[in-house]
Amino acid sequence: MATVFPYRWSRTEHLTLRPPSHGGDPLDADEPLPWILLDVRAYIADRQNATTAAADLGNGHRIQITIWTAPPPLVSYICAWSPTTDPARIFAKEIIVGCVNADLVFLRLYSDQVYDLVYRAGGRPSLTLIRDPDLDPTDVVNGFPREYLRSLDDVALLRRAGGGFYACSLDLDFNRLYGHYELCLYESTIDGDGKWSLENLFLPHLLKAPREMIVHFTNRVITLDDGQGVVAFIDLKRGINICNVLAHGNPGSYLPLPPELTNSRLSSSSLCRDIAIVNGLLTIVRLRTCLDPDTGCWSWDLSTWSKPVAHLDDNEDWQKGFMIVSSDITVDATSCNVELLPKLEGCPAMTRLELAHPTLSLTDANVVYVMGKVDTSDEKAVVLTLDMANKRVQRVSVYDAERIINDFDYAYTQSTISQYFTTAAGVKGNLKRPLKFHMQYPHKRLGETISRSDNPMDLHEPLRLDAGSYDETEGMDMDLE
Repeated sequence: MATVFPYRWSRTEHLTLRPPSHGGDPLDADEPLPWILLDVRAYIADRQNATTAAADLGNGHRIQITIWTAPPPLVSYICAWSPTTDPARIFAKEIIVGCVNADLVFLRLYSDQVYDLVYRAGGRPSLTLIRDPDLDPTDVVNGFPREYLRSLDDVALLRRAGGGFYACSLDLDFNRLYGHYELCLYESTIDGDGKWSLENLFLPHLLKAPREMIVHFTNRVITLDDGQGVVAFIDLKRGINICNVLAHGNPGSYLPLPPELTNSRLSSSSLCRDIAIVNGLLTIVRLRTCLDPDTGCWSWDLSTWSKPVAHLDDNEDWQKGFMIVSSDITVDATSCNVELLPKLEGCPAMTRLELAHPTLSLTDANVVYVMGKVDTSDEKAVVLTLDMANKRVQRVSVYDAERIINDFDYAYTQSTISQYFTTAAGVKGNLKRPLKFHMQYPHKRLGETISRSDNPMDLHEPLRLDAGSYDETEGMDMDLE
């Protein structure tokens, strides 16, 4: 792959150098957080604490990863750095979080080539480079080397007893008919080289599915059983491939989503749906939004479905959970940080918020986090904690959405990694950060380009704020579903 540096310092990269002011060393907390919302885009900053781990890239440089945690709806984040070189020569873009499982995080670094790494929190934090396989002539397809773990959407992590991990992906085999996949598996080893395997897998249950279900595009992965190697490869628009990735030749099974979801039209399933294991139940949440062109106000509804993880292969239907509509939601002074909601004269704040990205709580299936903006191009968003059982907004926080390219995009994911940081991690950090915001809802910033300067202070000059306008919001129906 061609070298991608020197770094082009545009507005997005400028903001990537400025981590949020919240977040702290997990070991400074009175008790571990049961789970966190983790930003899928790392920040580039030399910040260290007890979670810091480093690895050699094999090109003479090292990469270090540090995690800063905060309770939801605040979004925790990763700081990445290279202590051996100018960051402009190692980071072509932000490090991306591919998937998470327990104390594991899969990370992808784009540099002079693509590097895949696995961060592990248990015991003393570690960072492992997944080394490329030794290719033979059979690994060359149409003149190009075969790609392993090629799509981040398809990658899963499994913990191994006694340490180590598996990384795997289930990719469509485009050289064959529907139902044919390539199962790629990487097994970490003590010497660090790792073992690779590639298996052609035929999933006949897809061919027996209704016509609209035959095509399966994975956009979410959940590890169901580390010991047995059971992984759910989820198409949030259609259904779930359940595969035992450690049992060679096992075709697995297929679980369609609830009929209300498979029969609906939507443009982006990741923006309006989420799926997670909550208290032993595989739970799905759906967000539907609608814009009134006459008033410029939004209405929406949230619905959940669930099925016991232990009985996914049973013929029992998905169980419908709560459904709430926006008109029933209460927002009052008891909502934590309610002052962060936008102040819009003559219009209730909630009705002017365009919502997306529903995210399930990992401890309460009746609590859902949603991202809201007054205008899709706003570079700050609010994250709302919605209590579906009591139909109210519990909390409000601000999320730095400047780095989202497409206005609304997949921005953060749930992770239980916060449970695994212990005093065995090492020396405690001393960069404690406040967990409460004291700011109003900001709107757009001028879309100017920040040029790289010899003066490092120039890279941290704040961009000017623009209040935006009402007219820019009208008529912009997301049409998510």
